[in-house]
This record gives sequence, structure tokens and C-alpha cells, in this order.
Amino acid sequence: MSPAAETTTTVRPETAEETSVQPREPVVVHVRVPAYTTEMVRVWQSTFLLDRDSNHTSRLLSFEKISLYPHWTKLDYTKPYVFTLVFEGLPKAVRSFDLAEIIPDPNGFRIEAIARRPGDVYEVDVAF
Repeated sequence: MSPAAETTTTVRPETAEETSVQPREPVVVHVRVPAYTTEMVRVWQSTFLLDRDSNHTSRLLSFEKISLYPHWTKLDYTKPYVFTLVFEGLPKAVRSFDLAEIIPDPNGFRIEAIARRPGDVYEVDVAF
């Protein structure tokens, strides 16, 4: 019987760390609905951040203070209302993006050309 062969493992420096697979921080969008614009709001799961310079799409991960379609959140329409959407992180190269609700209805909202900011926290107004 021959002795077991010794094995060694080496990691080449160029493959030790892959930066393209590091997780990206989520993007947080606080959406303000001005007073007197609507009595109810909802968001569809098909709401995305769309990079204006590439085909990158960040999907909706979570939401606060708003109902997911087909349900509705009733508002006191005499007061502004704020809800929060959290999306997958954007690649570092993104300079501006659209917030788009892609739905089979002409009343989906779209906010175009949101300029990228450090920290990826945004506040936008939407009138329904």
C-alpha cells in the first residue's frame, strides 16, 4: 500500500476576490403623495428602477405603509402621505434611473431621470 499523496491548495491572487459578486446596498425611495390628489394608493410588484444608460433593472424587494396590488391603502386625502419602497441595489456605474410601475393599466406611475446620489436614499413626489 502506498502512502497517501499530499495535496496542497493555492489561491491565485487574481481569483481570490471577485468584486462583481459583492452585494449592493439596497435603494430606498420615499414616495410622497401630495394632499388632494387621491384617496387610495397601492403598488404593484412590477415596480422597478430602470437604469437610463443600460438595460439594468432593480426589482422591488419590500414596501412600507402601502398595500400591494390588488389591495389598496386608504388615505386621508387632505394630508400628504408618504410610503417607502426598497429595491435591489444599483450598479456603481448608474448615474440616473427611472422609477416605473409597469402594469396593464394606463394609470401606472413613472418618475424619470432620478439623479443618482451617495447613499441611495431618495424622496420623490407622485400625483396619482
